Amino acid sequence: MRTIDIIFTALRNIRRQKLRSVLTIFAVVIGATSVTIMLALVTGVKSFFVSQFSANGTLQQISISPKADISKFESSGHGDGGPCDSCVKLTDALTDKIKVIPHVTGVAREYSSGSLESITYNGTKLSLQQALAYDANGVIANTMVAGRDIAPADTTGVITINTQYADKWGFKGHYSDILGKTVQLTTRKGYGGVGAVVTPPSNQPGNNNDPQQQPATVLTATIVGVVGGEDNDQSVRAPLVWVRGMNTQQMYQMTDADRKASESECRNHPGPCNPTQHFTLVTMDQFDQQGYNGLVAKVDDPKNAAAAVVEIKKLGVGAADAESLITAQLTIFNIIGYVLGGIGAIALLVATIGVINTMVMAILERTREIGVLRACGATKRTIRRLFTVEAGLLGFLGGVFGVILGYGLTIAANVLINRQLLTNSVKANNIIALPLWLIVGVIGATTLIGMLAGLYPAMRAARLNPVDALRYE
Repeated sequence: MRTIDIIFTALRNIRRQKLRSVLTIFAVVIGATSVTIMLALVTGVKSFFVSQFSANGTLQQISISPKADISKFESSGHGDGGPCDSCVKLTDALTDKIKVIPHVTGVAREYSSGSLESITYNGTKLSLQQALAYDANGVIANTMVAGRDIAPADTTGVITINTQYADKWGFKGHYSDILGKTVQLTTRKGYGGVGAVVTPPSNQPGNNNDPQQQPATVLTATIVGVVGGEDNDQSVRAPLVWVRGMNTQQMYQMTDADRKASESECRNHPGPCNPTQHFTLVTMDQFDQQGYNGLVAKVDDPKNAAAAVVEIKKLGVGAADAESLITAQLTIFNIIGYVLGGIGAIALLVATIGVINTMVMAILERTREIGVLRACGATKRTIRRLFTVEAGLLGFLGGVFGVILGYGLTIAANVLINRQLLTNSVKANNIIALPLWLIVGVIGATTLIGMLAGLYPAMRAARLNPVDALRYE
């Protein structure tokens, strides 16, 4: 019996029991749709994740930390500039050494200030943790939803904010309207950086020289851009020179010269003497003690990042490329994919049981037919192929309709996801897609499952005695 004849015979037998075949195929459709949707979601999100890194140049970036034991890539602006006994101070001289390393095309210095406490616009005051800064040389690229990023010509008085602040101030969906608006940055008490007016101790009650008694300072800034923000990102971005100024501390101190001046007033002074307290305004720069919070190097090609990391580490600093971060994130996505795929596999297992039940019932109903085929010369192998192909067709049809249904659901899901992404100002569309390998894989898997499910009924049908089968009522 030719293969084409076996296929047409199997199709005819499926049509003979329409209701049972439809119910069996429907069970396979449910399993196939589940697997299709779940794997399409995971693969789509993974592709979207990697594409976002590629779009903003993160794959070409190397995160450099003063801590030599850095083990993973750190996002820009979040370096730890705190005290560290084993840390290497990140300086301009070190930056110049990194710039000449092969494949390194640029280096951005990162610096942050935790002197700010709040940001206010039009009377609405919001919490603010820090001001972030880095060289505006293109090494670090932000995803701007409105306006521009910090430019090399910017010095003081300009910032970019994230969408969270803009949303809370009522500019959600029309971020360009907040450009050019003026906000107030309130510092913490004791602030003595750029813009602060430090009062001489002689003008304070009791000559109190405690810097913490210095009242908060209000700095004025103009918004020039809106950046796509992360959840709970309570920070603004400002020019590097301004943030460095925020980390300076101006205070009045009594120097040796001041003491000598006070002592000279009482020299040759008869009786009690109450000399004038002399103080000098001094400035201490936190950068001189700690250096930059971090550096970000950019290489000419992501393939050269690993080699550049090795050379950078020879300078005693910590370095990591984005591959470590991407690998960790993709591992999480893979685990999620295994879990979701397992759920879909359970549905396919139930469908497999349904196929076995359908084929066993078909054998019982067509026992006499099997006997006739055997009497007409059909071999056991032909009978096995007939029922195996029939079971495989049930799986194939279930897979085809499952993929079609899954495709329709992905379209509906993309509509909802696109709307959500647009709300969050993310420039991406239709992140869930059905790649060709997934379509072929699902249909192939359901067909194979159907054939495997039909093996036992097929072998059972092939073992029937022709004489007994002809007598079967």
